[in-house]
This record gives sequence, structure tokens and C-alpha cells, in this order.
Amino acid sequence: MNVDQLSEYLKISKSNIYKRTTNGSIPVIKMNKRVIFDREEIDRWMSNGCESYYEIPQLKVA
Repeated sequence: MNVDQLSEYLKISKSNIYKRTTNGSIPVIKMNKRVIFDREEIDRWMSNGCESYYEIPQLKVA
């Protein structure tokens, strides 16, 4: 999902998502300057009370 889709899915503002992405409190996959969100990881994150206990690997583009 992109930021717009996640904003709609979670019913929170895009600025809130960007803030959480910056401080590392939401599971995110960063690809260069682009951020994407895995729906399963987001659902797991929400079921854990919106706390991240694991690190999401960063994808590197060749």
C-alpha cells in the first residue's frame, strides 16, 4: 500500500503516517525515496497495540 491507501485504511492523516514513518513507529518498506506498507505487517502491528517489536528489512534497488 502507498501512503494514500494506508491513510484511508487506518483512517488517519497522511501527516500522521509520515511522522510515524520518520520516527520508526510504523512498519514500512523504504525503496529509495518511496515508502510502501505491507498490509499483513500493518495488521500485525495494529494487533500488537501499534507497537513495533521487530525491524522491517530495507529493500535495496540496484
